[in-house]
Amino acid sequence: MKHPLFPRLRSDFRRDTQGVSAVEFALILPIMLSLFVGISELAHAIDNSRKVTLLTRTLADLTSQGDTTNPIASATMGDIFSAASLVLAPFNSANATIKVSAMGVYLTTLNTRPYVCSSAALNATARTAKAAATDITVPTAFQTTGMRYILAEVTMPYTPMLGAALVQLFTGTTSITFSATMPWPVRGGTTYNSTYAEIILPNGISCPTTAS
Repeated sequence: MKHPLFPRLRSDFRRDTQGVSAVEFALILPIMLSLFVGISELAHAIDNSRKVTLLTRTLADLTSQGDTTNPIASATMGDIFSAASLVLAPFNSANATIKVSAMGVYLTTLNTRPYVCSSAALNATARTAKAAATDITVPTAFQTTGMRYILAEVTMPYTPMLGAALVQLFTGTTSITFSATMPWPVRGGTTYNSTYAEIILPNGISCPTTAS
């Protein structure tokens, strides 16, 4: 035999909405937190990527202006490299690898494969000088015999602030690598074995008349 209060309790329970909001909030909270973390992480990563590109452009531009002497003095090149900490802030510039190279263009490689005349680096190994670069091509705008230009290269790993687990889930690693390459016309320098002026990096020599 049913207790006479059972129908009333069941009816009251059905009409009672207390706690519904708390339950709904508990259900959507993980989604809201995921969206917040994702948006924050994306904005942070985009900022890091943008600054890597900006640094590459800055290095190429500063180097292309040359120095009062040619080759560029080591101290001057050090000042140029010091721009990394300023441009990349608040990101740690110690994590960035930087290469700046003075390139020459020759008919022997059909003006498409650049020749490394001199190179300098920070937190990395400089490109091999007096040799053709086999991993890159000459930009279309510079594919003229005898052309000289500056090439800046920056690579920097990005470790997420909060979403490392998510990044590892989708990419298999806890970090993302941002990189940028910037060819830049010579704005200073001296003319040596070409009708185009060139910049010589510290301890380097001018581009040869011909290159194999």
